[in-house]
Amino acid sequence: MPRRCSSRAALLLAAVLAAAAPATAPAPARAAGAEFVVTFGGDVNFARSREAPSADVVRKGTTLPLADATRLLAKEWAGADLNFVNVETVVSVRDGAPSGTKAFVFRSHPEQFRHLLALGANAFSLANNHGHDHGWQGLADTLSFFEGEDRPDRPILHAGIGGGAAAYKPRLARIAGVRVALAALTFGAPLFAPAGDRPGMGYLGLPAHLAGALEGLAAAPADLRILSLHAGTENLLGLDAGQRALFRRAVEEAGVNLVLGHHPHVVRAVEVEPARDAAIFHSLGNLLFVGGADKDGAGLGADYGLLGKAYFLRAGGRMRLVALEALPLKGVHLQPRTLPAERTSATLAFLNRLSAGAAGAAAAAFTPAPGAPERGIACFGGPYGPRARALCCRIARHNPHCDFPDLM
Repeated sequence: MPRRCSSRAALLLAAVLAAAAPATAPAPARAAGAEFVVTFGGDVNFARSREAPSADVVRKGTTLPLADATRLLAKEWAGADLNFVNVETVVSVRDGAPSGTKAFVFRSHPEQFRHLLALGANAFSLANNHGHDHGWQGLADTLSFFEGEDRPDRPILHAGIGGGAAAYKPRLARIAGVRVALAALTFGAPLFAPAGDRPGMGYLGLPAHLAGALEGLAAAPADLRILSLHAGTENLLGLDAGQRALFRRAVEEAGVNLVLGHHPHVVRAVEVEPARDAAIFHSLGNLLFVGGADKDGAGLGADYGLLGKAYFLRAGGRMRLVALEALPLKGVHLQPRTLPAERTSATLAFLNRLSAGAAGAAAAAFTPAPGAPERGIACFGGPYGPRARALCCRIARHNPHCDFPDLM
């Protein structure tokens, strides 16, 4: 009779089999709240300036069904627990009265965002310079839409518009067993700040709003804290004066895990502090911004948007940041798509240099990982959850957390 394998031999065999498994193999079953994956992208809207949106298509030189425009997002969101976007538009079935003489005025149809919800989007920043494009009525309609979509069977997070302090203080939800707090603020003159019973927007330039957001996040009974900041000079790759210090305040004063920047419409530096379980994406660029310019022909570093992912694992009473992922995307003006491997590698190298110049030793460094599509990975040591292990073990050979994974 053959001898039984030792436990060490069994672990070795399991590691060999895991390494041989295809990258698309389904992830092992996991306990709710043990591993938590967040994806995040920048600006989203579905119609050009002053154009009436359609419920089920987008139009920009051609007409695309929503399912075609969002095909890649559906695939990338499917493996995550929390999927964040910046809602760079009013969400309403009606036009309101635009304030002033804005050059760009955006409105998207509620059914277009219901489509994103059906694909898995469940965290939304509403604080930006286009959330009030149709005046007070448009702002109220947007808030009403997201409040109506937040249901006990499908909780969502939305922040940045609300009545009184709710405009800038964090909102909380339990998603996949994890308590998440989200706050959102925007740059700009506070013309639509809340007053009385009328809902308004959270503004970075109002000290009470910034302090309220940071203090609220610090005090929130949450496992993960996210701050969305809509700020920065458009099309500038470098950081604005004072930006890094401002964004870092969220990590240092409020214990924020993810600071997510947008508005410049280009991707900016990424920095990470694994000891604080925190990462700062200074600008994600566009994600699906039909109202924006086609940037595909811009030069290296200015021609893409970034879909980021953060992998957390509950350990020692906290959610540990164990890995980050960076997926550069073209076509973010109509139909996001991945880049060829060679261009992905060049884009990630550019992003790494940009980050090192802005953040020094705190810069995130992404390693191109084989796969279809190729993407950037930054891993910070195990143990890993099953989804982070499948990612990090592509680039980490002879890592004990890959060769002898913890049985979760």
